[in-house]
Amino acid sequence: MTVGAVRVPTLRVGLDQAISVTDKVDPTLWDEFVRSHSGGSPFHLMAWQQLIRETFGHQPLHLTAMTSNGVVAGVLPLFLVRSRIFGRLLVSTPLAAYGGILADAESVSKAIFERALELAKELKVQFLELRNFRNTLPVDSLVRKDLYVTFRTQLKEDPESNMLGIPRKTRAEIREGIRNQLEFRADAIGPSQFFDVYSRSVRELGTPVYPERLFANGMQQFGQDCKIFSVHWQGKLVAAVWTLFYEDEVVPYFGGSIREYNRLAVNNFMYWMLMKYGCEHGYKIFDFGRSKKGTGSFDFKKRWGMTMTELAYQYGLVLQQSMPDTSPLNPKFSMGIQIWRRLPLPLTQWIGPIVSRHLI
Repeated sequence: MTVGAVRVPTLRVGLDQAISVTDKVDPTLWDEFVRSHSGGSPFHLMAWQQLIRETFGHQPLHLTAMTSNGVVAGVLPLFLVRSRIFGRLLVSTPLAAYGGILADAESVSKAIFERALELAKELKVQFLELRNFRNTLPVDSLVRKDLYVTFRTQLKEDPESNMLGIPRKTRAEIREGIRNQLEFRADAIGPSQFFDVYSRSVRELGTPVYPERLFANGMQQFGQDCKIFSVHWQGKLVAAVWTLFYEDEVVPYFGGSIREYNRLAVNNFMYWMLMKYGCEHGYKIFDFGRSKKGTGSFDFKKRWGMTMTELAYQYGLVLQQSMPDTSPLNPKFSMGIQIWRRLPLPLTQWIGPIVSRHLI
């Protein structure tokens, strides 16, 4: 199978320029396009693609639409995932809340999609997955999954104005954390300490933890746009959140707390202090991230009064002929989740990174 440029002679954008869809990627031009597009996200940036490739070894098959004079007209971050759990998949983008095609015109989006679907058939994958947010494709052949939602809110310059926008019960829990003399710190811990907290938290959920190198690699790839924030009580580390900054957005992405300290309202305190940090540093949007409907994470975020938006992920079915269910809510995973919760923490910290390579 050869992956290369595919001419689309009938497609025109701008001043009647022909477009080609190619696997050749110029990282600088790619990122400039992503940052200029209204649907862009940190998960579309080359930093995220490099992070996924270096951490998990998934094969990048990114597609770029170029005009005849070398201007980027669209991009699709795309990976071939060889999963022992779900089979061979084409995903945009693994581990990300958002992904899919960014393009200057609907015709460009369709041209990129046609090439991606050709790749999916050539590679004999189960399906092509596009994790859309504000970039849903108007293609009737794609099936949609409405399992996920995302929560976002505007940040005002004055932190107190943001506090007043939070529902009363959640405000009370935030103030309880403040009364408990919790401390919020930026860059006080490294990836290893974060991994320890995060692995404890996801073990309680019955979920295999990602490898520690994911968090270290992410900090290296994103530089100043990635920080670890932590919460401390009486000198003890009790919670932490690995956070990305994209344009004017604060994007907390991996977070966890040590269960025995949850009585101190550590999670409500931590996310409020991160919102406050965003206000004070000139950010305009707080992206609380995606959650599955019907989960504890969904219920927790819903209590913050943020705008909830459905994430209409789309699938191009290839070998698989029905809607894929890769969610931990799938009943066939329930026994495994219960067993995982009972395993010793050191064992989950060792096995988890091996298993999580096959998750998407």
